[in-house]
Amino acid sequence: MTRGNQREIDRARAMKKEAGKGQKKEGDKLQRNAADKDALAEKVARKAAQKAKEEADAAAAAANGTVKAPSKKKGKKKEEGLDDLLSAGLAGGKKGKK
Repeated sequence: MTRGNQREIDRARAMKKEAGKGQKKEGDKLQRNAADKDALAEKVARKAAQKAKEEADAAAAAANGTVKAPSKKKGKKKEEGLDDLLSAGLAGGKKGKK
């Protein structure tokens, strides 16, 4: 290939790449902000409804005398000392054959 041809190919590739990068959202800034505001309000409403449902379920369970068992918590991981870290993998090592 000639050098000029390579430049044209690179330019075409760059233009194609830039066209793909275009604005993902349509509309002007005010429309995008309004859409984002609506989406956030919907998300907050869903979270509030979910929290209210969980509280109602907990109240109903308390009224019936049934209590939800708490989930098991994992204990804290024991910190390894410096000696443990240094000796890791050394015990029971393979001996070389002669």
